[in-house]
Amino acid sequence: MESKRLEDILRVIELCRDVENSSANPFDVDIKDKIRLLRERLPEWRFLDELLLDSEALLELAQIVKLQDEWLKHRASSLYIDPLLIQLKVKLLPKEALSEAFVKSWHPVAQVDQLSPRGLEKAFVYWRDLTPMAERFKDEFGSYGVRPGLVDYAELVSLGVFTQDQFEDKLVALHDELLQKSGGEWIDYRKFIESQDFETKVLRAYLLSFLISEGRASLKTEPLTGKIWTIPLSEKSKGLPKSVAISITGET
Repeated sequence: MESKRLEDILRVIELCRDVENSSANPFDVDIKDKIRLLRERLPEWRFLDELLLDSEALLELAQIVKLQDEWLKHRASSLYIDPLLIQLKVKLLPKEALSEAFVKSWHPVAQVDQLSPRGLEKAFVYWRDLTPMAERFKDEFGSYGVRPGLVDYAELVSLGVFTQDQFEDKLVALHDELLQKSGGEWIDYRKFIESQDFETKVLRAYLLSFLISEGRASLKTEPLTGKIWTIPLSEKSKGLPKSVAISITGET
């Protein structure tokens, strides 16, 4: 009987270590059930070796809880959306929101009986006389062919958008503003960067991305609600940076 009780504790330790040393989902371990088992066995231990084994099992369960926390943070920071979260979010939406989403995504295909020879002729003439893409907006923006690219800090300085001192001053000012408005707590990212001027809004988002990249601020996301939060850091973070794409629109 005693050997059976010890085998139960050893199985808990072995299970936890198998999860720690593999890429298995840490939520496959039923923490509540294993804690209940340890609680039932604790009054039965009489020797030091048994108590040490019980403590080791409890430590391994604590490591699994830590892995579960890291797993959730990783999924949230990478904007991962689990299918079950999507299903839950859809179930929580009111009928009005579901109807609005359907209308926005509904693009009915034109039927054949809506076309006519006259309509086909007008479409042919339109596409035939349409200005080639390479010639459009040539007067306003020059020759077509310049593709989007990345603009880093050094590029902005070389273009004369900022001097080195101006850029750092703006970063410090934005960090101080974040400290003041947040009070050291998480605040809504989009509300913080909001401005009546769209260019200022984009600039604030751009500067904030530098603060986050340098570890002077942090970012987290809520996959279920789609909300994004930011917080200032008094000391630079030493964790590994992760890329998060956030769209910025002119809407408030």
